[in-house]
Amino acid sequence: MKSSILLRRIGALAFPNILSNVTVPLLMLADTAMAGRMIGAESIASVAIGAAITQFVIGIWSLLRMGTTGFTAQAWGACDVRALLRQLTSGSIIALTVGLLLILLRPLYIAPAAALLQAGADMHLPEAQTYLHYSFLGAPAALLLYVYNGWLIGVQRMKLVMGVSIACNLLNILFSYLLAFPAGMGVGGLALGTVLAQYTALLLLFIGALRYEGRILRHFHWSECWHPETLLRYFHVGKYLLIRTLMLQAVMLSFIRYGGTIGVTTLAANSLLMQLFTLFSYFMDGLAYAAEALVGEAIGARSFDRLKQIIRLTLRVGIATALVTALLYAFVPRPFLVLLTDKEDVLSYALQYSYWMAAVPLVSFGAFLWDGILVGATDSKTMGIAMIFAALTFFITTELALPFFGADGLWLAFLCYLSVRSLIEHFRGSQRIHRLSANA
Repeated sequence: MKSSILLRRIGALAFPNILSNVTVPLLMLADTAMAGRMIGAESIASVAIGAAITQFVIGIWSLLRMGTTGFTAQAWGACDVRALLRQLTSGSIIALTVGLLLILLRPLYIAPAAALLQAGADMHLPEAQTYLHYSFLGAPAALLLYVYNGWLIGVQRMKLVMGVSIACNLLNILFSYLLAFPAGMGVGGLALGTVLAQYTALLLLFIGALRYEGRILRHFHWSECWHPETLLRYFHVGKYLLIRTLMLQAVMLSFIRYGGTIGVTTLAANSLLMQLFTLFSYFMDGLAYAAEALVGEAIGARSFDRLKQIIRLTLRVGIATALVTALLYAFVPRPFLVLLTDKEDVLSYALQYSYWMAAVPLVSFGAFLWDGILVGATDSKTMGIAMIFAALTFFITTELALPFFGADGLWLAFLCYLSVRSLIEHFRGSQRIHRLSANA
């Protein structure tokens, strides 16, 4: 396939993903901005803690999305309808079971988790528990969304995913605002608004899947609901994805916790800066999702020359995107940050450390894109190994640098973590693709 044609195809798949993904951090930015206009910095810190814990517990199960996308894309490339149905039903069963358990067991983990992150001696944030009380009501919907989105990305229905994501994130902002301010629920309203939007998204994706992929779904039979081989494949790939996600979430939670040991203002300022990282990461994930679908399709169709082209072009686009983002973060950080808070002390503190954000895109774009490539190749082992070494790098560097350099030491550790993750995935991932091509 000509490079120009393949590049257009990558763009056609990536663009809807980028648009839908960018609305996710915009939603987080809106939550942070609304919290930033409440009584004090404590509200920002409470949302940061509550959102981090929710993302940790729910995010562990993002393996459902990654596993679903990889296997679905390969089944799509092989034109295997039964395998497509089994991926959807098996993933849905796991998601619904885990989601209901998270609701039932939340009294056991909400208070200890919130207390763990409130590491500073001057921190007492009851609003964080309020946020968590409401946010976990959306667990079943959040996990089913992983499966539905993964399946639809695997069958290359990016525009449907985009449309539902944008619509529901806008509704999320509306729900959160109405519940937080006119309804007077404060931080709890921000969480409940997210829950309502998640169930709305689930319903719309279900309707969209019936409409656009009815030719596949009409072959559904109840016997597809129990297919041990597919479930075992989920858990075989999932064990490495679980390790990867646990390590990733541990780093993100620890970043917040280490910032909290310095003080509430540092925690609040770091949470603002991390929104810039999140904005970039979701932008890159949009390109990575396109790589997942195309890499999986190429492997399923046994087209390894096309596979190499996809990887090469994806990385070139990623480099260009990272350079542009780094320049924006280096020279115009204030316009981004001023949207998030009117607290001058928090804003000033964040601007003191904003130069670190200029380096983040340059050292992290490889990790995001190789995640997508490896998901399409269902090579979760490489992702798990890379994350273990990257997380160890973060914790060791933080323990050594934080006592001497404070917040600068924390950001240095974060950059080291991203660099190690990118390098390991690049070298091991390249070896994996070479082996696949050699065995064809």
